Amino acid sequence: MKIVDLRSTLVTCNDRLIEISGEHIYYAEEKNVEGHQNLFLLAYNREEHSERVLADYRVTRPDYVMHYFPFEDHILVVMEDGGSEAWLLKLDKHTGKEQRLVQAHFAGSFVDCCALDADHVVLYSKASRRDASLFREYRRHTGFTQAACFYDLEKDCCWSIQDPRICAGARLLPFSGGGERKLLVTQPYGTEEEKRKAYRDRRWVGEHIEDRVWLCTVDEFTEAVEQERPAAPMVRILQSGTDGMVRFAGEDSDSLYFRALYFPTDDQHILSVSKHTGKKQDAAQLNLSPEEADARFLSDNGRFLKLTAAGNDKVHVKGILNSTIDATYSRELGELISCIDDRYLIFRDTMSDETDSIIFYSIYDIKTGKTQEFEGSCAIQENVLVLF
Repeated sequence: MKIVDLRSTLVTCNDRLIEISGEHIYYAEEKNVEGHQNLFLLAYNREEHSERVLADYRVTRPDYVMHYFPFEDHILVVMEDGGSEAWLLKLDKHTGKEQRLVQAHFAGSFVDCCALDADHVVLYSKASRRDASLFREYRRHTGFTQAACFYDLEKDCCWSIQDPRICAGARLLPFSGGGERKLLVTQPYGTEEEKRKAYRDRRWVGEHIEDRVWLCTVDEFTEAVEQERPAAPMVRILQSGTDGMVRFAGEDSDSLYFRALYFPTDDQHILSVSKHTGKKQDAAQLNLSPEEADARFLSDNGRFLKLTAAGNDKVHVKGILNSTIDATYSRELGELISCIDDRYLIFRDTMSDETDSIIFYSIYDIKTGKTQEFEGSCAIQENVLVLF
């Protein structure tokens, strides 16, 4: 495990860690310089222990919220204030050179965004006071309260998305696999408890509901939207009816992972889908043997761990998929959030009083039994832990 401490660098709530990529860590800082609010995008080389400013901009609207999307060679920044427009800034990740700065206009008020790649962004909006009547008519025709549009930075053009899956709030997860940019689209029914309740009430309600998962390439999605087709050509790869559930559970460099549960028997598995070929596999069982007590499972960047009570206020952690760890730790360490190198357990704990709360993180080395504690936040990428 390698630890990078940026706590003296990222010191305010507006400072944002963007990405851990190889020997570089990218982050953003908002600072007041001579009475003006400025945005700095920086790169830290953890091998050379050096910091470099990639770009800096004067923020003309203090209420702008920044959304950062890192890609292989670019960083895309979406700047919005909850209104009916957003600025889209595309920067070269290595030189900091500005490649595009465009303003996107759309109906309603900004809700969320998702960058599919460095040139294409999905923007979600809801009814605003100005566009209230337009959204009432939209809801009457479609049943949706949220609209989505698609912005192409290279063409500097915006299209309304007609695909009902996207407008209904399906989750978009862009990724790279097989040498191209792809898009995972998940449309679960409610929360896990809501899906369980639908199964329990099926006798009286009689409604067939589903969790659905699709795949397509970003190029296919882009072409469908820009040609104003009613739906993108997605391939359904997983689904579950009222008697079961399938939910996205994480990813690593090669696979997407899903937790699948069959309610009648409580049979639970981890399914994997190759990012490169689309091949599906039953990767692991999450069922307990008759002699095992109740347990919970932790998904951690493609690793899956089983946590069971071990007596004397201790917990036994065992690797189920992509992990070989087999160890015991004390509950006093807090909530287990990650495991690095099958050796270091990362915990989060919160101390609070009537006015404030402080978050602490701990690193427990199962080989030496030693624990390091620190205050602040952390991010993990493979075997790199960044403190900030």
